Amino acid sequence: MSIWKKVMTAIRGGVSEVGESIVDANAIRILEQEQRDAENAVAKAKNGLVDIKARHKLSQQRLDGLNNDITNWEGKAMAALDKGQEGLAGECANKVAEIEAQRDQEKILADQFGAQVQMLQAQLSKAESQIKGLKQQVEMAKARETVQQARVATAAATGGANGKLETAVGSLARIKQRQDERDAKLDAAQEVADGANGGDLERRLQEAGIGAKSGSGSDVLARLKARQNPGSGQ
Repeated sequence: MSIWKKVMTAIRGGVSEVGESIVDANAIRILEQEQRDAENAVAKAKNGLVDIKARHKLSQQRLDGLNNDITNWEGKAMAALDKGQEGLAGECANKVAEIEAQRDQEKILADQFGAQVQMLQAQLSKAESQIKGLKQQVEMAKARETVQQARVATAAATGGANGKLETAVGSLARIKQRQDERDAKLDAAQEVADGANGGDLERRLQEAGIGAKSGSGSDVLARLKARQNPGSGQ
């Protein structure tokens, strides 16, 4: 195979893949359109069935009329024979034969219409059943597609599809680390500020029991009692 043929084969393969991907992506839409096409075809077939039924009915009516005419002319022929009018009876018999020929042709036509009516009715019944089944399959496919889309969205949100959960957890860990580092810096800055203002020295003196120390509530109460009874301490 020449290079050019290989290139063309590759192009055809790519076009085929693109075409298949387009069909797959629009499969439900295509199914719905095919369903509508089938329903339109059935509607047209129903109109055709109505027309053929009407033709069959008219043909049957003509057939019934011809049979009545045959019976009528046969009666006239019998009456002529009863009166010895064989010539008139022969003419009536010819009329009967003529009508019977028409009757036979009309019966063939009526039978054909009847067979077409039965065939179309069977085909329409089958087509309507298939369309009903297709509708159910389309609805099931649409429902399943919706569920799968929801599952894909959920998987994407929780990391099942592309690791977004792991990414989010990693981001949270980095945020916590930055916050811990910031708290440590703020604490260190506060310690430096306290040292510059002498606050750290006063704290260490108080811890050693040196310098001013705030009294407790019991100390205050004792002092107030001493003021109330100045001589009690002597």
